[in-house]
Amino acid sequence: MRRSVRAALLAFDLGSTSVKALLLDAESGAPIAIARHATGGGADPREQDADTWWRAICAATHEVMALAAAQSPDAIEVRGIGVDGHGPSLTPVRADGSAAGPALMWRDRRSADDEAALEKILGRGGWLLGELPKARWLIRERPDTAAASTWLLSSWDALTLRLSGEAVSAFWDPARSVSPAQRSALLAAGLDERTLPPEVFPGTRIGTLLPGPAADLGLPAGVPIAAGMNDGLAAVVGAGLTDPGLGVDVGGTAGGVAVAATPSEAARITTALPGRLWSGPAPAPFGDGVILGGAFAGTGRLLEWVVTELLANDPAAAPARRAELFRAAAALPLGADGLMAKPISHLGWSSPRSVDDAFVGRTDQHSAAHLVRAAIESGALAVAHLLAPAIKAGLQISEMRLSGPATGAAPGPLSGGEPVPAPLIQLRADLFGMPVVIGQNPEASAAGAAALAGVAAGTFANLREASHAVATSAQRVEPDQRAQDRARELLQKHGELSTAAGESGAGRRED
Repeated sequence: MRRSVRAALLAFDLGSTSVKALLLDAESGAPIAIARHATGGGADPREQDADTWWRAICAATHEVMALAAAQSPDAIEVRGIGVDGHGPSLTPVRADGSAAGPALMWRDRRSADDEAALEKILGRGGWLLGELPKARWLIRERPDTAAASTWLLSSWDALTLRLSGEAVSAFWDPARSVSPAQRSALLAAGLDERTLPPEVFPGTRIGTLLPGPAADLGLPAGVPIAAGMNDGLAAVVGAGLTDPGLGVDVGGTAGGVAVAATPSEAARITTALPGRLWSGPAPAPFGDGVILGGAFAGTGRLLEWVVTELLANDPAAAPARRAELFRAAAALPLGADGLMAKPISHLGWSSPRSVDDAFVGRTDQHSAAHLVRAAIESGALAVAHLLAPAIKAGLQISEMRLSGPATGAAPGPLSGGEPVPAPLIQLRADLFGMPVVIGQNPEASAAGAAALAGVAAGTFANLREASHAVATSAQRVEPDQRAQDRARELLQKHGELSTAAGESGAGRRED
């Protein structure tokens, strides 16, 4: 008897510490299965071996396909593959996409002088320079690696090259495009053609899965490959921020927040609050909207550190114990009985020397569950603190969509693989003072990459249609009005701690 076929889309979400493989139903956009694998680190947090990314992707793909096969008698047919990744992270690669040298991670600031030089040439700075400053640094400071490299790409472009054999520079912001005159100026300033492949929009079908990578992944060759995008921007697509007033809280290792706004609203806020939030156009199919956002250095890492430290002496009991910790943390009141995590420095994350180095207000009455609760609240307070001046200046946010295990949107390793208890989701609604929403795909960045795959495969007509399909709401939580006074007190205290630490943006990541 012939098995029925279920069309699927496969997404690879490359984070700073792990990769996720997400398999979605191509018709409904609903998740079929997800798998996570650590990408590993090195002695220098500014660098990673990009070949470990590929090994993790292969392992996650085999696992997610096995999970899908175990759940349904239907044969899974992957119709398209999409990718997102961290950045700006420069990835030196050979012609086949394998690593020619260590990737320079987004947290690497050794190219600050190059950034300043290129800003003068292009008339723009920060995120709009992408990986170019790091590429200029590498060409000058590591000539052997540069000589071994066929291309110097973003993390997501490096992965799509490995999958398809095609090198592109994928981004949706026209302000990042390079004119012929600018290209000449960049080449004269120490860059070369390996840093400037053809420009395409995310979701463009750039090729198909090659036989070699297909064998590594355990998939058939010929699957359409979509041009990828940055993980933060993929979350915008995966969370469905197609209209002004919608926001997403991305609870990853580093974390971030993005809000869709009108052009006039965004211009007013960025003028009133220069440098606090980055601003860029929404994807073209979304209309003429603007995305305002900010990134953090380690909000998810703090929770990860707390849970790991608490379970260091009993690793065998970790899964069950993690679930117990989260349940106990959920039973505590807003404010964790006076315990609060210190705001994360915008200069980057480093593991605290002790619990007292990471928290304030700790007493003998505070338990392990208090530490977990305060770490979770810290991530929400960082988002609320970053957005508060913008809201005061007129930014309208109707709801905040949640993504990732650190926000409570998705089960994961931090909570022992179990769904996060409802009160830990409620605290975000209370601290934000607005409804929070969890979509059918609570890993928004991975869902965004799957949306790209659907566009490249022809499943969706455009990115707006794909975004609506993958971002269907599954749960909505309203703020408890009785908690608003306490929420304001906590936000004020968090702001005071940020000011005392000399932070203007309360943990904004420098990238």
